[in-house]
Amino acid sequence: MEMDKKYALLDTDFLYKSHLARNADNHTLTDFVMEFAEYEFFCHEMIREELSRRELTPDPNPWLEERIKAGKVKLYTDRKIVSELGKLYGEEATNAYLELLKNSCDIFNVDFYEQYYGSLSGTENLKDVEVFLTALKVCDENVPHKKGLGEKKTYVLIQMMEIMYSNRVYVFCSDDFKARQSIASLETPIYCISILGVFYKLMKSGKEKSEMQEYYDRLTAFLKTQTEYKVWSISGHQRDSVPIQQVFDEIYDEKFRMLRNGDLQYIK
Repeated sequence: MEMDKKYALLDTDFLYKSHLARNADNHTLTDFVMEFAEYEFFCHEMIREELSRRELTPDPNPWLEERIKAGKVKLYTDRKIVSELGKLYGEEATNAYLELLKNSCDIFNVDFYEQYYGSLSGTENLKDVEVFLTALKVCDENVPHKKGLGEKKTYVLIQMMEIMYSNRVYVFCSDDFKARQSIASLETPIYCISILGVFYKLMKSGKEKSEMQEYYDRLTAFLKTQTEYKVWSISGHQRDSVPIQQVFDEIYDEKFRMLRNGDLQYIK
């Protein structure tokens, strides 16, 4: 049923890491994710731009472009976000967008919005969508590439999707703990699924451990110096450092549950 549909956003870090986690036939972890029938997948166009700026091997850009063209991943522009907000807020759509953008920026740095988007407050006729989008683009272009604009735009899209599809919004996201905590701590209940969370979901769906080990090994090889993951104790009071392979083994031993922020927690 349509009411059961989940709306899932893909972020830059997730797309890259899940794309490099693959088997000998170059079938990727991201390909498995696309098979999760309960989700519709979305990303902000800034994610595509961020990926295209990086020299990544293997390159996830052709994969993403193919999925966008096939309609498997729906690409959202700022124009489309403002258009959707216009259906709800009329001529206040641009102000609604700015509120979502400020919320997004404040999650990471309370000064970010004022530094890079504060000039918008002095722009006349911002309720005009074309004026607004032109001024917004100028501000976007002044944000240094390493300041994570894709992540902030994704947070705008997350909030818009939550307004439209309350309590059915998910983010396949970075395995960075702080980033996932910030998403999960938004006022509305946004659910995160990390790379480890994907392996957990695939285990639950019946994928054999021997099949998934190859994907996990490729991810582990990329991590190089990282030898442990942090998972929550049974009590939930602290995160324990656990060897990477042991985490995978214990996923298949069904020793974890997945939390709303995408973390794994021991249940036994």
